[in-house]
Amino acid sequence: MARVGTVLLLLGALLVQTNAQLLQGAMPGATIAPAAGAGAAGPSAANPCALGITYFPVGGENRPTGWTQAVQSNAGNTAADQMIKVALAGYPIPMLYMAPVSVFTNVNGAVPGQCLGGAVNGVLTRPAAFTITWALAGTGGVLGPFTKGSKQDPPANVTLNAVPQLPDGEYCLQMKMDILPGSGIAAVGAQTVAVPSAPQSITRQVCFIKLASRPTANVTFHSCNTSFAVDLSGITPKPTFANPSLQLFSTVFHVWGKLNRTFDRNPQGENLLDYFDQYVKWENPARPNFLQVFMESPGLINGYYNVWIEGSLSTTYPDLVSLFGLDQYDDGSAKYMGVSLRNSSNRPVPIQTVRSKIVDLQGPDVPVQLGAAATFTWETQGYGEQFCYVDGQKVANTADLVHCESPLNLKVADNANHTLEVVLADVCGEVVANGIFFGAWGWRQNMKFQPPAPPPPAPEPVFNDSGLALPMRTPMTRNRTSGASSAGAAGGLVTMLAAFLGMLFV
Repeated sequence: MARVGTVLLLLGALLVQTNAQLLQGAMPGATIAPAAGAGAAGPSAANPCALGITYFPVGGENRPTGWTQAVQSNAGNTAADQMIKVALAGYPIPMLYMAPVSVFTNVNGAVPGQCLGGAVNGVLTRPAAFTITWALAGTGGVLGPFTKGSKQDPPANVTLNAVPQLPDGEYCLQMKMDILPGSGIAAVGAQTVAVPSAPQSITRQVCFIKLASRPTANVTFHSCNTSFAVDLSGITPKPTFANPSLQLFSTVFHVWGKLNRTFDRNPQGENLLDYFDQYVKWENPARPNFLQVFMESPGLINGYYNVWIEGSLSTTYPDLVSLFGLDQYDDGSAKYMGVSLRNSSNRPVPIQTVRSKIVDLQGPDVPVQLGAAATFTWETQGYGEQFCYVDGQKVANTADLVHCESPLNLKVADNANHTLEVVLADVCGEVVANGIFFGAWGWRQNMKFQPPAPPPPAPEPVFNDSGLALPMRTPMTRNRTSGASSAGAAGGLVTMLAAFLGMLFV
């Protein structure tokens, strides 16, 4: 039976979700009701007076880098009033610049006559003022008024000082820009006209992921069987796609181990490995939240292994992921980069390539004279401590006066029946036993320790030559278990909590 250790690992790297679709899914809290014309994209031939917005004004450099125009453009975003979703660690403090796109804010630009209430075009001599109302997770405010066009005026921005204190999750910054009516001046010949004649508004959302904690996984070892497996379940976060054809990131775990020491000094064979090293990746969020590192362990030396597990992510858009200096897995070059999560402990992981059992337990071939010794022998499969019990009382034949080993000599002092039980407590926490009855008359197996008889063979199939349908029978229920899972069911789970940087079994 395999020893199963369950460890909660806090591993890895800052992770991100990205969505190239337009802004949606605001978090609860203060909201901004969309105003008339909220969907306007700015001035156009059909509507030259419309108000638009840009997040990339001259003189403004957004933070983090995922919000910069270069990164957004590289990810496929060509719209100045939208943002592909990025990750924010909270530091540096996120800052988003913005400016109106309007004929009423472009100094020295032409103002079409239809925007002035007449047929004659004008020239804007003073930009109209605007305000920005914003809300994020219950916080917000009103900024401005600002004017656009003066070289002394830096672009307006919303600085999100509260993000470092927000719990990890998805958020949407909601914004509303208002052009103040009559705050600008347009020249029409010798006359001046206050513009705009009516209020103008536009609303937008910019969504992002706040993710400052490292990913987590529940780790279960199946280390005493003909195969070695490490189960990773409850993984966070899930893989994320920016759109159906662009995967923003997938979650990666690196599991590797190195032999620390063997169970004993006996040779174990040739061409056996003393290490293992595998990467597993969760790519499809629709798949179960489960990964498994699996290898056929007969090729490994049996013994105690130092085991390391590191979690990270795989991405082709690291600037959108905004790792903020933390580690990441790179598909294109080095297999692993970043901070090691090794942490020493005195708890090794035993790897035993066979299922433990005690076989061929037998006594003497002929009856034993009273007062003489009977010799009992057996074969042990597996590694660990052996104990012997005669009529329920422990006996020993080793130097430490605690354990026993084959052969075991027992004196037959009377004509009564006696019991001998040999117990192996293996390195994986499994306890197996075998036993016999013995006396001066000889010995026989104790059926309590024998495996149950195999089930009878299935009946032969019945062929119906008449062409008529046979009556339906109740289908057979089959319970399919693997060696690792059955071992886990038999052995139970030993649960341990690891420190923030993870757990190493040394």
